[in-house]
Amino acid sequence: MRKPVFAILLILALVFTVGAQAPQRKAEDIEKNLVLVDEPQAVPEAMKAGFETITTESALGLLTFLSSDLLEGRDTGTRGYMLAAEYAASLFKIWGIEPAGDMPAPVFRFFRSGPPPGPAKRTYFQDIAFRETSDVSGTLTLNLRKGAQEKSRTFVSGLDFSMMSYTAGSQTAPVVFAGYGITEKDAKWDDFKNLDVKGKIVLILTEAPGKDDPESPFQKNKELKDKYFPQAQAMRMFRRGGGGGKTAEIRKLGPAAILQVQNTGTDAAIYKGLATTRQPSDDRPINTRPRRRLSIPGIRGMMSGGGAPVITITREIANAILENSGKTIDELKKSIETNMKPASMELSGTRVTIKSKATVKLVKCVNVLGMIEGSDPELKKEVVVIGAHLDHLGHFGDYIYNGADDNASGSIGVLTAARAFVANPVKPKRSILFALWTGEEKGLLGSRYYVEHPFIPMDKTAMYFNMDMISRAYDEQSFTRMGRMFQFPGGEDLMKKIDLAEFLTVSFTTGMDDLVREANQYVGLHIFLRESESGRASGGSDHASFAPKNVPFVYSMAAMTPDYHQTSDSVEKVSAELLAKACRLTYLVSFAAANK
Repeated sequence: MRKPVFAILLILALVFTVGAQAPQRKAEDIEKNLVLVDEPQAVPEAMKAGFETITTESALGLLTFLSSDLLEGRDTGTRGYMLAAEYAASLFKIWGIEPAGDMPAPVFRFFRSGPPPGPAKRTYFQDIAFRETSDVSGTLTLNLRKGAQEKSRTFVSGLDFSMMSYTAGSQTAPVVFAGYGITEKDAKWDDFKNLDVKGKIVLILTEAPGKDDPESPFQKNKELKDKYFPQAQAMRMFRRGGGGGKTAEIRKLGPAAILQVQNTGTDAAIYKGLATTRQPSDDRPINTRPRRRLSIPGIRGMMSGGGAPVITITREIANAILENSGKTIDELKKSIETNMKPASMELSGTRVTIKSKATVKLVKCVNVLGMIEGSDPELKKEVVVIGAHLDHLGHFGDYIYNGADDNASGSIGVLTAARAFVANPVKPKRSILFALWTGEEKGLLGSRYYVEHPFIPMDKTAMYFNMDMISRAYDEQSFTRMGRMFQFPGGEDLMKKIDLAEFLTVSFTTGMDDLVREANQYVGLHIFLRESESGRASGGSDHASFAPKNVPFVYSMAAMTPDYHQTSDSVEKVSAELLAKACRLTYLVSFAAANK
């Protein structure tokens, strides 16, 4: 139990600290991004036939099966997931959607009679081999030498530190302190100037200097502010691996390991939480399963052991490591922020040994891919991708994480859109690819694999529409939480204008908002539009795999509820009406994007 609680407490500390520092939005900015349609117009004839196939009854019927106990929570690489994948592929075949997965593996037969088999045909499955790692444990041993004195201290994973990524085995190296671990020319900041980190263990603070200082270059520059002080994506970012792009950049310098300390927060809160006993319930069981990590071997940046391990440590460990310097981590942090200059240094007489062990094996899973060809002879070579993750958290004992909202609902969005495009006599100019991703809950693995192995090249991908959790209606409590996260002013007044039962948030890249506004005239949702910079994506869902490839995206999501990642995320709690409307919006926006 130690490891999950440690991680959860760090996540909560990050989320609430980030939220508290977010700038207040202006009321007029919020109003500008609200799309409120109460009386939808008639759907244009060119899209009407497909639109009318998307009903509350059909959406709820599909959702009921995908979130049933039979599918055992659809965990990546399990029988339950493959049942869901086979079900989706069978629907694609019944509806006449062309396969867009891999070619079948060749079958060699020594004895063959009759005519030779016909040419091989594609399947609906894009196969992926995962490296599964479980039963991870480790120790971190600090050795200090000062003059003739030597001392040693050992810390234990799950209690004193959390291994977000790791390299199995043992390694010992000297330690350097690299401040915030940032090199940014625009901010005239370089924590690594004249600092040799190759083969050494690097100690850093998360985020960036000047979190509370509006004059800090990391606050004045919007791009840097969004990069180092993420807000809505804070929880997902931490779950995906902690340091985000910063640790990836540090890895390029060849360190042996990266130790990161949260920029703000206290160890006392962490240990107090560890000492608190939580009573289990059927809705929120205490999950005793060993943590199971998946990675993709053979692809840079997607495999465990492919770079320096990233370890999140407490301030107690950081201060112990810094002992020979005569400074604590918070004293160094204060010095950096007071002078607004790096304070990087080698830590003399300091060595750290990191030992880890794990059980490793290979497992196979699939993305499900199908396509409808566009009607224009040239533009059909381009594609609009409609996607959602099919996987969820699986089961343990008698507890099943059915994941009705997360993300059977988004998967239904893909399936209903596929059927609508087939049923519609008029086809858009560009082709449409329907994708159900695996491994989203393990780090966006299925969609990340696809963008490296696309069916149609990424430079021919005109747009990506992502759906994740689109079936739970907001109530006052969930709307208030969202308002705090996005820093909405006048929450109560705003709530009076919005029908919470019809409310979605839609993130988009520049130019995509007009498509959403136009489509919603025929759907009648209440939408809050959130623009994302090109190449960046908040929210931690599969659109984040497409953003770095500069593919424009639209990402729809409904309410975040206390049932998130709990066994209580069940079909009885969804709003079939909201789900159907979100699916209709997907169909219309994607049709318009494919027909531009």
